[in-house]
Amino acid sequence: MKKQFKNLKATVLMTSALVLGSYSSLSMAQSSMQVQCPGYKPAKTKLLSERTGKKLNKAFEAYNQDLTKEAIELLYEIEAKDPFDRASVDRFLGQLLISEDGKRAEAKDYLERAVKTKVLNDNDHAPLLKLVGDLEYEAGNYEVAMSWFDKWMDFTCKEDGLTYLKIAKSYIEMKQMEKVIEPADKAIALMDPPKEGAYSLKVQSYYERKMYNEAIDVMETAIHVFPDSDTWYTRLGLFYQITEQYQKALAMFELSYMQGFLTTATQHKQFAQLYAVNGIPHKAAEIVEKHIKSGLIPRDKDNLSSVANSLYQAREFKKAAVYFGEAAKVGNDPDLYRRQGSMLLSAGDYKGAVEALNKALVNNAENEGKVHYALIEAHFYLGDYKAAMLAANKAKTFRAIRKNADAWIPYIQTKATNKGIRI
Repeated sequence: MKKQFKNLKATVLMTSALVLGSYSSLSMAQSSMQVQCPGYKPAKTKLLSERTGKKLNKAFEAYNQDLTKEAIELLYEIEAKDPFDRASVDRFLGQLLISEDGKRAEAKDYLERAVKTKVLNDNDHAPLLKLVGDLEYEAGNYEVAMSWFDKWMDFTCKEDGLTYLKIAKSYIEMKQMEKVIEPADKAIALMDPPKEGAYSLKVQSYYERKMYNEAIDVMETAIHVFPDSDTWYTRLGLFYQITEQYQKALAMFELSYMQGFLTTATQHKQFAQLYAVNGIPHKAAEIVEKHIKSGLIPRDKDNLSSVANSLYQAREFKKAAVYFGEAAKVGNDPDLYRRQGSMLLSAGDYKGAVEALNKALVNNAENEGKVHYALIEAHFYLGDYKAAMLAANKAKTFRAIRKNADAWIPYIQTKATNKGIRI
C-alpha cells in the first residue's frame, strides 16, 4: 500500500494548477472525468486567494525540486482563514506527508479535514474521498474505510474493481464472511485484466462457512481464467479431497505435478496419499521415494514407513522390507523390524526374516508375542524345527496368540518326525 502513495507528482499536479489560478486544457479534460453522475454539471471553479496562492506556489516549487521536507515546513507555516484556502493547504500537506515515514496518520488527519468541509472543487474533492478510504484501510480501520469508499462512489457515480476488492477484504478481516461475495463479484466484473485476489476471497468466504461445493465452483472457474497459475490446481485438488471426490483430486494434483507446480514436501506427500486412496499404491511409493532421494522430503522414520506401507499394499514385499528396515534404524523402532520381518516372510526370505525378527525382540515387550509367533513360521520354513518349537512355546505364553501358537506345535512335531529330527 505504501508504494501506491510514494510517487505523488501526478497527484499534486492539480494543486499546481490551483496555485496558478487556472487549468490547462489537458488537466481540465482529465479532471472532468472525476464525477460521472448523470446530468452532473460542475459548479464554478473556486480559486485560491492571492496571498495563500503565493505561499502554496512556493511550497510546490520546493517539492518540484525534490525538497519535500522543506515544502512541508512551508505548508505548516501557512495560516489560511478562508475555508477554501485552508482545505487546499490541508490537501497538499496531507498528500506530501503520505510519503514521509511515520507521518501517514497525520496525513490522513489533514486529508480528512480537507474533504469534510466540502469546499474544494469537485474534481479535487472526489479523489480525496477515495484516498482517505485507502489510508483508513491501510491502518486496519476497515469499517471506516468502507464508509469512505461508499462516499466516493456516491459522489462520483464511479466504481472500480480494486476498491471492491478492498471492501471484500475488509469483510474478511472483520469476520463477516457472508458479506464478502457481493463486492468480490463486482471486483471480478470490473477488473481487466482479472486478478486472482477476488477469487481467493470468495473461496475463503465459502471455506470459512463450510460451503465447500460453492468454493469448488469458484475454483473451477478460476482455473480456466488463470490456467498458468500454480495456485488453483492444488487448491482445487484439496477441496475435491475434502468432499471425497478422490479421482478428481488426484487428477488436479497430477496436472500440478506435470506443470512443476508442486514444490513442497507436504504437497508431494498429499499427492502420494491421493494415489494410495485411489488404489495406486506403487505410484504413491514412487512419488515419496523419488523426493526422499532428492532431499525434498526428509529421510525420517515416518516418511520411510510411508514408502514401506505403500510398497506393502502394492505387494512389493522385498522392497517394502528394505524401507521398513531403514525406518526401524532411523527411528530406533523395534516394531518396524517386526514389520520388516513380516515382509521378508511374505517374500520367502526366511533367513532375512529371522535376522529382522531377532532385532525386533530388543526392547519390544509390547509386541514380543507377535515376534515369537512370526519366528515360528520363519524357522519352520528354514527347516529349523527345534527353533520353530522353541518360538511356538514362547509364543503360547501370550494369551492373545496362544491358540494359534498351539496349533503350530503338532504340525512342527509331525514334520520333524517325518524328517527324522528329534525335537
